[in-house]
Amino acid sequence: MGTAITLSLNGIDIDWGQNRRWRNHHWLFPPGSLTDVDYRYAAGVVKTRPGFQTTLDEALFRLCHLGYSHQETKTTFDHAVARWNRTADLRLSFDDFHAALTGVDFASLTPADLAPYIWDFRAFVVSLLAAWDSDDALLEEFIANLDVTLTLRVLADRVESRPLPLSWQHQDLIDSGWATLDDLTDIDRQTFIVNHTTMFGRLQDHAGRTEVKAFDDWLVGHGLDRATPYSKMNRNGTVSLQHMTLPGAVRNMIHHPENPHNFLSDDDLRESVEALLTVAKRLPGPLPGLMEGRPSDYIDDSPR
Repeated sequence: MGTAITLSLNGIDIDWGQNRRWRNHHWLFPPGSLTDVDYRYAAGVVKTRPGFQTTLDEALFRLCHLGYSHQETKTTFDHAVARWNRTADLRLSFDDFHAALTGVDFASLTPADLAPYIWDFRAFVVSLLAAWDSDDALLEEFIANLDVTLTLRVLADRVESRPLPLSWQHQDLIDSGWATLDDLTDIDRQTFIVNHTTMFGRLQDHAGRTEVKAFDDWLVGHGLDRATPYSKMNRNGTVSLQHMTLPGAVRNMIHHPENPHNFLSDDDLRESVEALLTVAKRLPGPLPGLMEGRPSDYIDDSPR
């Protein structure tokens, strides 16, 4: 069978992997999320072990800002169906998928409810979508291959589910020697670069600061330190040292890969994304198109 690693919502496993085949969900969890969580084993055994845990609400904020806003999720889902239908005939719309999943009450759903589906949440989802199943639709295979993050993002649209705990139970994988904590917390560098570029641009548009220096000043005014050294190549061939906010310096390193005098580490990239998320969360209102209908999540502690 192998050693399992699971992502669960209120004790219900919605994704799992084993040994060296698993999906990295660490990016869903804000810094400081490593804590003691419940692990469920056979015969009803429950043990408390280290794992990552946050609320679905906190994960939703990160999802919306890191590529899974409502519109981005719908577009990605529609594209997945369109690709699937090159060789199948699945008539499932995003609205139908959304209605089925947001109808699930995770506050009352128990592992016993999934027993008829061999505790496979994907099989449970297929049962919810039975009206769209047919020999030509190949629904079971579609759900098995669908990005589980799309499923999680849709589940988060049920407001009553947002306070529930989202956990990533990883310790068994570490103890059995299949992975280290560093493996689990690695970033997908290309995805982080795309997300950083997108978030930086959205915040810059919100601030109305078209020049990088002016936007860096705006970031300082919203709580970031200008303490990151950046070596700028001048037109005359000389190099001058500047100090910028970390997001400003990271932005320049992404946009100027021809400059050999700086090195963008994974740690700097990860920390810079977290800094941009912190600034976004402090805004008095959501960035356009990202957090529809959830203004109460924002606090206005920006400088006056």
